[in-house]
Amino acid sequence: MLSVDTREPTMDTAQARALDALDARAVFGSTMEELARQYEDLRVVVSDYGRRLELGKLQAQHPDMVVQCGIAEQNQIEIASALANEGSLVFVASYAPFITARVLDQIRVNLGMMKSPVILVGLGGGFSSGELGTSHMGLEDIADLRAIPGISVIAPSDNAQLSLVLKDLAQHPRPCYVRITTGHDAIAASSEGTRFDFGKARTLKAFDTGKPHSVAILATGTLAGSALRAAHQLTDQSINVCVAEVATIKPLDTAAIASLTHGVRLIVTVEEHSIIGGLGGAVAEYLAGIPAGAPLLRLGVPDTYLEADVQEHLLERCGLTADGIAQAINAALVKQSAPSLR
Repeated sequence: MLSVDTREPTMDTAQARALDALDARAVFGSTMEELARQYEDLRVVVSDYGRRLELGKLQAQHPDMVVQCGIAEQNQIEIASALANEGSLVFVASYAPFITARVLDQIRVNLGMMKSPVILVGLGGGFSSGELGTSHMGLEDIADLRAIPGISVIAPSDNAQLSLVLKDLAQHPRPCYVRITTGHDAIAASSEGTRFDFGKARTLKAFDTGKPHSVAILATGTLAGSALRAAHQLTDQSINVCVAEVATIKPLDTAAIASLTHGVRLIVTVEEHSIIGGLGGAVAEYLAGIPAGAPLLRLGVPDTYLEADVQEHLLERCGLTADGIAQAINAALVKQSAPSLR
């Protein structure tokens, strides 16, 4: 292995904005090229989807670093695990539903039981590939992998954070699933730049001081930007709201959640995933083990399969736009305030 910078990954504002203007697949490819200059044992194991990941430069410069398995995701996991067990730094990429549900047994045995330090990358999470049909919608992937012991689950909020996550995992290889969704409202990089802290939630909007704390919104993935816009709408209606981006879903930052949700009227989770088993499920499990507090509103994809459509339309149908999120929160607050009929 070459000399590696072991500091926590950070990125300045200009770099972050440049990456956020690109397609997530291009960011994955360019980050792999960058890592190849640091890690001579890098291996990117792909299925047929690999041709869409803009790995052409990497493959031309380092043919041995890209391992093409064809449309055989089960074999893809087995090959990746063998390489990782022999000391290679291994990233494995494919469509989110294919690199999770289709290969769940191989992941369970190799990454869970054998603890092979393989980094799974699921592209097209949520409705990103919704126009290709239900089979290509990644709506259960977080739930699938969150249940396997020893596997971390991360859902970056934008391309800049995606690149930082991949670099962090290169420095600290471990069984992990990185979930990539696309589109929505990018979170503007601050003047201080962008950083990624594994296992830590990030506050995007704090409560206004001197006012009762009303709503705590916990969002993951690229919907964090929509949740932030919804919060600003609610603030304009004199509702005191905070927003935290939860990139690391497992392990969950329970300390931050406890702090942010203390004394609020309503806790809200927002995700482009089934309302069962994702961020909402993880937060519900945590809240179930502490003294009763505010109710939890889980905003996500309902427990059904939707027909093929573009991402924008599918999100609108699920109420996962800034307007839809704000309306759902308003409705929940009104319901809280209504007199009981008992």
